[in-house]
Amino acid sequence: MARNQLSQPQRTQANPLVLGTFSETAIRNLRGSLGPKNRVVGYADTLQNSNGGFGGGTYNHWFQINIEAPAWIILVKGPPRPNYIQVSAYSLDQTPIEGKGIFDADSVTTTTNGQVYVPYLDTVMSAQSNLYNQFSSLRLDRGDERYYPLEKGSYLICVSSTRNEPINYNVSVVIEFQETIAFFELEDEDGSVALQESTPFTENIVSPITSNTTIVDESYAFTDENCTINNGVVVTIEGLGIWYIGTAPANEQNKIILEPGDDAYFDTIHDHSLSAWKQAWENEHREDEPFPNILVPLTNRP
Repeated sequence: MARNQLSQPQRTQANPLVLGTFSETAIRNLRGSLGPKNRVVGYADTLQNSNGGFGGGTYNHWFQINIEAPAWIILVKGPPRPNYIQVSAYSLDQTPIEGKGIFDADSVTTTTNGQVYVPYLDTVMSAQSNLYNQFSSLRLDRGDERYYPLEKGSYLICVSSTRNEPINYNVSVVIEFQETIAFFELEDEDGSVALQESTPFTENIVSPITSNTTIVDESYAFTDENCTINNGVVVTIEGLGIWYIGTAPANEQNKIILEPGDDAYFDTIHDHSLSAWKQAWENEHREDEPFPNILVPLTNRP
């Protein structure tokens, strides 16, 4: 189906400009002009040569974003006159449509390299208020559902002027999906301390196991490939004992698996990667279109 060719002054919340349907992190830069116009409008309404009067222009520009998975939407106002521009967000999946708040600097903060960082600045709120007892001491947001990613669906963005004068606007939009790659700070530059542990196997357990066996505290037992335990036989692992079943690592050294376990790890941080955002921009824009510099202060990781 062909794209609706209406200009922004002809659009309303019922027919916004669709920016796209997104399943991975993406960035859009919105530019336009709001305010009154002094031009001939209307239709002939008399027997004389009349076009109705002078006027025109609009105070609102409407955009729609569709996301195929939970994500955060970040709306950042840029020059020339950001204080005269208002940005609003709504969920189109509610009846009637539901207004969404946008976080300012008075929200969750953290510290990065000794600097106070506001990770949810200019982010659209998921919930209207924190009315539910979902407290979790491990989460960065402490279980406040306003900070959760927006659900899959359609969202309406309105850029409005607060002045009765022509104003140009510049608003950057980041659609950011949750990362699935964990970052670990290693103990040395080459990573050898984190990649290997020099403790060799202290006990070799042969399969099948026919009698009760105990792996004592802080010992390191090994069974090659797989292990069968006969009926009625019990294997006990005491304290910090380890029993490794599988292919023996080279030189009988245990490989440490750098894995956070479950998604709970990602709830303890909310970083923004400048390189990831620049890559998302370059994926969909020409080389001569510079990355929006107004997004740089929102990042805290290279």
